[in-house]
Amino acid sequence: MDIEPVYLLYGVVFLTVLLLVEGAYYFFIESALMKRRTNRRISMLNSGMQGREVLELLRRYPAGRTGAMNALTHPLAYLDALIAQSGLPTTRLRMAMIMLSVTVVALVTLQAAQHFGRLPTVLWPLPIQGGLALFFGIMLPHFYLTHAGATRKRKFGQQLPDALDIMVRSLRAGHPINAAMGLVAKEMSDPMGTEFGIAIDEMTYGLEMTEALENLNDRVQVEDFNYVVMSIGIQNETGGNLAGVLASLSHVIRERARMFLKVRSLSSEGRMSALLLCALPFIVGGFIFASTPEYYISAVDDPLFVPILGIAFFNLVMGIFMIYRMVNFRF
Repeated sequence: MDIEPVYLLYGVVFLTVLLLVEGAYYFFIESALMKRRTNRRISMLNSGMQGREVLELLRRYPAGRTGAMNALTHPLAYLDALIAQSGLPTTRLRMAMIMLSVTVVALVTLQAAQHFGRLPTVLWPLPIQGGLALFFGIMLPHFYLTHAGATRKRKFGQQLPDALDIMVRSLRAGHPINAAMGLVAKEMSDPMGTEFGIAIDEMTYGLEMTEALENLNDRVQVEDFNYVVMSIGIQNETGGNLAGVLASLSHVIRERARMFLKVRSLSSEGRMSALLLCALPFIVGGFIFASTPEYYISAVDDPLFVPILGIAFFNLVMGIFMIYRMVNFRF
């Protein structure tokens, strides 16, 4: 018995929505639940899991730094690095399924907009719609992974001075560096506690301390933590007052953070103005298109429409870039 094409389309849409809901669950709900836990590694160990099993579930293998990696020439390694930096409990296969689901949903949305006459004629060809759908399917999960990685990196940087203070007190009490790191893994919340716990487990199962710390540094990619890794590595080879060095690093990191927050507070008005100025063209354009779509659709067929739109978009991007450089400061 032949199956009608419309039923095949219904099946594809159903499967796509199902995968999209599953992806949204793992991205938003499960990640939010894990954020509420004090320490994901401690919670897994308390639930009865073995240390080796916990290590295999939590350890991620970033293939180098994303900044020095081209997403076009090494897409799989780039995706692995983004997942590792985000700290999300997901895999490369699951991310590919989410990207495919978002692509199909975007394509179905464009087709529906075309059917109801809400899509400009320039976007009617199927290859253009497929390209736009593929763009959204790849970029939306990419933006989410990048945002999650940046949030996790910022929180790790905020926790770093407290972690160094714990290590300093432990070292001054006479404990070895392994015990000081283990205390951080036990007492600190995520992401600091889990990341140090992964390093401790790696050392427990045969990895050298410097190599475990380098792996931790590759996962979090916090600039201040580079100095911690170098200090511990030098002390491990030559000896010295590691507690004093870590105490000085904690003081310097806190002073830098205090200065950064002071600058942000002084520039808050300019950043808010920049945000409104950058968002205003998109808000006004979206409101006009939603209320009277003929205002833009009637001019789409004009031969000057695309060149003028390209020039306006280029000027808008350059203006946003200049405003961003004016209200953001690097230390």
